Amino acid sequence: MSSNPGQMNPRVDQARQMFLSLSLGRRVALVGAVVGLLDSFLHWYSVSIAGFGGGSENGWHGWGLLAVLLLIASGVVAIFPLIGVRSVRGLIPSLPPVVTDSMVLLGAGVLAVLSVILFISTEGPSGSGNGISYGPSFGAYIGLICAVAVAAGGFLMRSEPAA
Repeated sequence: MSSNPGQMNPRVDQARQMFLSLSLGRRVALVGAVVGLLDSFLHWYSVSIAGFGGGSENGWHGWGLLAVLLLIASGVVAIFPLIGVRSVRGLIPSLPPVVTDSMVLLGAGVLAVLSVILFISTEGPSGSGNGISYGPSFGAYIGLICAVAVAAGGFLMRSEPAA
């Protein structure tokens, strides 16, 4: 901790500067990916039985697993400039020139959106009655928002110069 209460911790300031050095699209995608990863541990589907409790599953099941993996990969692509990687093509030179970080993030975000929608629609219907309530839970909807944020970040990066 700093001895001066008004002074910011140098490590926090350095992390803030590194984050702000990223383009707007990368920042949006990175925030979506990080929040999506944290959200993956929350309830994505839940069942509640009055008087007996209930159960739930997180995003690491079914189609949610694909969405989580896509969000993790998107977060890695978003921080490429911070770890010294120029672009996806810097890692895989044989990729065609049309494959940019923007296209990778946009594609991963769209696939993650589809995966979350498939999770919500295939895990089971929602309903309630006779003291039983079941269906997709808040975590799935937060995951959907995070996936949209990653896709939006990729879309925002389209106008940025390619590395």
